[in-house]
Amino acid sequence: MVVLTGEILVDLIGRNALSRPTLSYNGTLGGSALNTAAILARLGVPTRFVGELGQDFLGDWALARISERKIETRFIQQLPGIPTPLSLAEIDTKGEAQFSFYRAFGDTQFRPDSAAMARAKWFHFGSLSAFAPRNIPGIESLLEIALEFDVLVSFDPNLHASPDEAYWEQLLRYMPFISVFKASLDDARYLFPKTPNDPQVLLEHLVELGAPVTILTLGAAGAIGAFRTRMMRVPGVKVAVLDTIGAGDAFTAGLIYGMMKQEIGSRMELLTWDGTQLPVILASSCHLAAITCTVEGASPPEQPLHAWWERFG
Repeated sequence: MVVLTGEILVDLIGRNALSRPTLSYNGTLGGSALNTAAILARLGVPTRFVGELGQDFLGDWALARISERKIETRFIQQLPGIPTPLSLAEIDTKGEAQFSFYRAFGDTQFRPDSAAMARAKWFHFGSLSAFAPRNIPGIESLLEIALEFDVLVSFDPNLHASPDEAYWEQLLRYMPFISVFKASLDDARYLFPKTPNDPQVLLEHLVELGAPVTILTLGAAGAIGAFRTRMMRVPGVKVAVLDTIGAGDAFTAGLIYGMMKQEIGSRMELLTWDGTQLPVILASSCHLAAITCTVEGASPPEQPLHAWWERFG
């Protein structure tokens, strides 16, 4: 069982020109960890999501879509009087998205049920929502359970701007729980703005945070990873890019799937793993991210996903 927590959003995706008198958007389910959960579920991995929605039409709609994707939903709470969060994504001519977020949780607190961690073999969290003061105690409670039961934990910062000092203080509190730290090149630049723009140097800075496995994704250029004293690099996969929404989340799904295939069932087993299959896992994750870029939104198309599973599953 993979347990994930994070923000649940309704994504409004548009390709609007400034000259247009009206705006047009397609609504879909979003949220970084939820995108990862949806792909893992499609790959046949038992998947549970812990999160919150508003008790409104969008919340009902989102909960129905999550359930359709065969993600366990009993630990998703609907909060009365709270609107379901929205993300507005404008796609530019290169397929890159510019995001605006709309959230209104008021003075509520994220209070996950400890039973959500039952049978967990892997726990994943990340994004800015993990650093919102209302969410931190709840996430820390789940991490404490993961530590107690030797559950592997992965983290994806998924930043959209340089973090402040409070972010760094909380990140350092999270790091002792994290076994797999996966960041994008943009994440690393935001985290280390004074560091030379060299992927290997940025990876070395990420490694110093202390996770046993550290991955830096490079977009079309592939990914580099570090395990113990070894560093490895895999190339990207050339595809016709429609948009890049969810590419990093797909990579994370591939990473979790690939590492679970190695039958690494605990933090202790990760420490004794030889890591020889990590380049293959990185390559498969790059392929999964690439096929997600061939369609609009964060859900990879069925036939390429099946072909990916036949090759890497």
